Amino acid sequence: MKRFIVLLSAFLVTSIAVAQVPTITPASDVMAQVIAEASQQGWLQISPETAMNQIDAIDPFVIDVRNQNEWDEKGYIPGAMLIPVTELATNVDALPGDVNEPIIVYCAKGTRGNYALLYLKSLGYANVKNLSGGFTAWVDAGLPVAN
Repeated sequence: MKRFIVLLSAFLVTSIAVAQVPTITPASDVMAQVIAEASQQGWLQISPETAMNQIDAIDPFVIDVRNQNEWDEKGYIPGAMLIPVTELATNVDALPGDVNEPIIVYCAKGTRGNYALLYLKSLGYANVKNLSGGFTAWVDAGLPVAN
């Protein structure tokens, strides 16, 4: 029994040591590219005012990544499409077919929008921005809200 415990312990220690080695993957390569790009472009954030100007000028695809309750209770940016961040992967068909189409994502404050931005960038979308401060900043700036 003692020999079994020693062998099991040695196996576990070896397994843990092997499992702790970081591995470069295609996904980590994409993330490194996104981080490098973001660091050169204001972390891919867009102010509410600049977002409004872009909406007026070039009509980007606007995605609200909040949940249905937030959309219903607080309103949304006119023209936005609701795709909760947890449902982006199952709604890829609702996204633009052109990976170069401008996209603005937003949530309540900005965190989920950043996750959505990263996911969209991993899909190959080249022109994605997250609304800095989220929908809260949009409302605080006195910009239009639909209900």
